[in-house]
Amino acid sequence: MTARDHHEILGISRGASVKEIKTAYRKLALKYHPDRNRSPGAREKFQEIKSAYEYLMARQGQVTRETESYDDLIAREVMRRDRERRYHQARARQKKREEEANYFNRPEWHDPILLLRYMLHIFALFFAFAAILFPVVTAIVSDPASLAGTFFFILIGVFLLVYIYQQRRTWFRLGKFHTRWKDVTGFFQMGDGHASGQPCYYTAEGTASGKPYWIELLKTVDIRVRSYGALDHEARYQNRVKKIAIPRSVRAQFFHRLSSLIKVMAIIGFILLFPVDSLVWRFVAGMAAGGILSLVMLTTAGVKSKVSYLLTPSLLIKSLIWLVALCLVSVVGPGFNIRLSGYVYIVVAGLFLLLDMVFDLVMGLFPFYSKLFRPLIPQESRLRSLYREGYQNYQELPVYSVFFPIFKWLF
Repeated sequence: MTARDHHEILGISRGASVKEIKTAYRKLALKYHPDRNRSPGAREKFQEIKSAYEYLMARQGQVTRETESYDDLIAREVMRRDRERRYHQARARQKKREEEANYFNRPEWHDPILLLRYMLHIFALFFAFAAILFPVVTAIVSDPASLAGTFFFILIGVFLLVYIYQQRRTWFRLGKFHTRWKDVTGFFQMGDGHASGQPCYYTAEGTASGKPYWIELLKTVDIRVRSYGALDHEARYQNRVKKIAIPRSVRAQFFHRLSSLIKVMAIIGFILLFPVDSLVWRFVAGMAAGGILSLVMLTTAGVKSKVSYLLTPSLLIKSLIWLVALCLVSVVGPGFNIRLSGYVYIVVAGLFLLLDMVFDLVMGLFPFYSKLFRPLIPQESRLRSLYREGYQNYQELPVYSVFFPIFKWLF
């Protein structure tokens, strides 16, 4: 029997690799093994397959096993498939971790997280010194006996300083920011003063001499659910993204920046000065005040708001649900002082995690569901066309659907 005959018996090409030879043999052996196949000629066929396999493997310098029973073949096949399954699961988990790492390496996530880490390291250094010096100074200036009660803080400060000293080479070398200084200064730049010839959408008169305002819309075209085990599942959204540049003048750009500044300052001012105990209600009041003040300013200047596209029926309904829920867990004291009850954590967690899911399940039953994500205020013609095609402002996901519109409304 020639080498070519051996390859033909296994149904492989003449230049087949060791892996291809093993795969072909495994399939044919499972099919013609005497323990399973009782048809006439099956035993001879199996012996022919085994001889061809041993011959080709010997030519490749491989050692073959003795004749195995059908159960052994099945066991080896099950083990092989199980190894392959675990290998693919491990690769999928690794790919998932890499995608998450790449996502958080984007400047909009990486830089704020890195800034927060630097601030925490600076705070830890100051806290270590304060934990040591404050009890000592207090004991020297006022009451030496207080040192006994505050000695625990001194120990914490010493241990923290020792740890910082051990990490001194990398304590303030946490990485580089992706955002460059040119990007920061470019954010405040008011345009190059050269008109593009297009009319400004945000003002009644004037040409688009400023930087355009970019609006990103998305449309979910597919959802893929993957399972990596009993308690490890993943849903991936395949989205089609459209970016639209809305032309605007330098004047409109100036008032839009001023509007963002008013909103931020109003929120900070109310958080610091509004006379209620609840920090949540201070933030809500600051948002309301900032929105009213910026709207009055834009109306007086004759400039359209750049974030009017965010005002959709779905956002209004969810905002109303949030306000009603916060009112139910709030207690109004003397002098209109608002406090939150102990149930606020359960309510807020439930709204963060379940509101979008329940909203989609309930509203999805109605035929007008898709219209809930269209802006209530008329938009530019290209945006209107995309909204009619099913595009929306952002992915309706837990937590994300709360913070994203707030961020876009501010900036």
